[in-house]
Amino acid sequence: MASANLLDTKTVNLNEVLGNGKIYRVPQFQRDYSWGQDNWEDLWNDISIVKETGNPHYMGSVVLQNVGSKQYLIIDGQQRFTTLSILTLAFIARIQKLSEDGIDIDANKERVDILMKQYIGQKDPASLRYSSKIFLNENNDGFYQQRLLTFKSPINVNKLSDSERLMWDAYVFFQKSIDRDFKSETGENLANSLNKVIGDLLMFIQITVEDELNAYTVFETLNSRGVDLTSTDLLKNFLFSLVAKSPTDLSQVKGQWKKIIDAIGLKDFPVFLRYYLQATRQMVTKESLFKVVKQYVKTNSDVFDLLDHLEKYAYTYVALGAPDDELWIFDKEIRNCINALKIFRVTQWKPLAMVAFEKLPDAEFKRLIFSIVAIAYRYNVIAKLQTNEMEKIYSRASINLFRNEQATYQSALNDIKLLYLNDEDFKNYFQIKQFRTSNSADKKILRYTLYKLESQEGGHSYDFETDAGTIEHVLPESYPEIWHDEFTEDEYQRNIYLLGNLTLLEPSKNNKDAANEDFNHKKLIYATSQYTITKKIDFDTWTSNTVKHRQGQLAKIATTVWKI
Repeated sequence: MASANLLDTKTVNLNEVLGNGKIYRVPQFQRDYSWGQDNWEDLWNDISIVKETGNPHYMGSVVLQNVGSKQYLIIDGQQRFTTLSILTLAFIARIQKLSEDGIDIDANKERVDILMKQYIGQKDPASLRYSSKIFLNENNDGFYQQRLLTFKSPINVNKLSDSERLMWDAYVFFQKSIDRDFKSETGENLANSLNKVIGDLLMFIQITVEDELNAYTVFETLNSRGVDLTSTDLLKNFLFSLVAKSPTDLSQVKGQWKKIIDAIGLKDFPVFLRYYLQATRQMVTKESLFKVVKQYVKTNSDVFDLLDHLEKYAYTYVALGAPDDELWIFDKEIRNCINALKIFRVTQWKPLAMVAFEKLPDAEFKRLIFSIVAIAYRYNVIAKLQTNEMEKIYSRASINLFRNEQATYQSALNDIKLLYLNDEDFKNYFQIKQFRTSNSADKKILRYTLYKLESQEGGHSYDFETDAGTIEHVLPESYPEIWHDEFTEDEYQRNIYLLGNLTLLEPSKNNKDAANEDFNHKKLIYATSQYTITKKIDFDTWTSNTVKHRQGQLAKIATTVWKI
């Protein structure tokens, strides 16, 4: 366990969370309430199971930041905290209704007071209103305090914001669920269900941290383990807090932030921010991102400077992942390169490309993208080498290009040339390359590869995504009996997905004529194909040695296709 001043972790139930006079605040700029019908139904079903079995139910992790005086910021868990608060209000409203209907009036009134104090907060002696244990963000807290905590219906539901409407719908949902499933329950039984079932048996892993940096670290740790958290919210809260003293600055920052998030998307923002820093400042790991941001951003002007640069690069970053983006509308060759890199699922090059797009003339930017495709195909697709060093090299190249006013395509290329696999090594890796055609990602890269080879050999510029050509296995994928003399089962397994055994063929020839025929029959069909690489399959027999020989031929062609 980490030292006490970093974080504290323990398992607690809802009663322990809301007990001991603790106050919880959703950070001012945290996202609005967003749970919907599916979430409410899941929670209600969980409660029903707990009630029936008497077994605890774990609600997952919550991350709290201790800000002193028994006050905590809800770094992660606001959706659950808010929903459970609304649920308790629905239970309390039901008991209050019993009292109003003349059922056990005094006892139910007392139950309402006790439960409000236990789950909602203390009553103010002046206003006689309950002061909340939970305070929501700037957009939701007014409705929560003024309507839900006072059991007042909205004046006009249609005028509510989306998040306010969701909060109200949650309250109505739980009221209806209680009316249905606790229809004839007494106030005593309702209070017992709230206190002993929901309060005692809904469990949380409570992680308490002492500062924003540790909160971010916990976020990233939980994210890496598949927990649905958003570090973007934490970064936003930090930036907004630096300008919050000035309403004008805050309004401007909010507007600029919205533009960036609308362009990038909440989920992808941390990656974009990290790539921006790697392109212009320093190499940044996912875990150190928040620490590095705090290093560079300390004042109002730093926030504006960062957001200005992020807005400038945001549209380029998006376009680098979208072949159909309007940025490439007049350049089919760049579109094809962006598409290829997307298919390769390689992204480490993006920091360099972001800077190059801003700094280099169009023709030099285009040359650099061509070179990046060649590097990525050799390094990532065929050799499948480690990407850790790759990210560092691209970051150094990006920063050099960003800082150097005289930078050129050649200087950028010199900075990344270590990643360019030489022809001999490339051929060696290429000659053993297999593509699993049952895997959709592999199949897409295979089509790209075969069509590029076809273009080089036959001069035909077919579009590998739209052309009707199919993948043909010379040695059939089904391993029919007529091929058993040429390939043992072991040889079949080793050869079926080798590139030397794969080619392009028109659908009609593949499905009807070639299919599972022997090689001599297939060879006659290949001779009539429109694809040059298929016509050239003109061997006497098709064996393991033939597959190896053809793959060697394709490897030589490949060195001329993916070349700087």
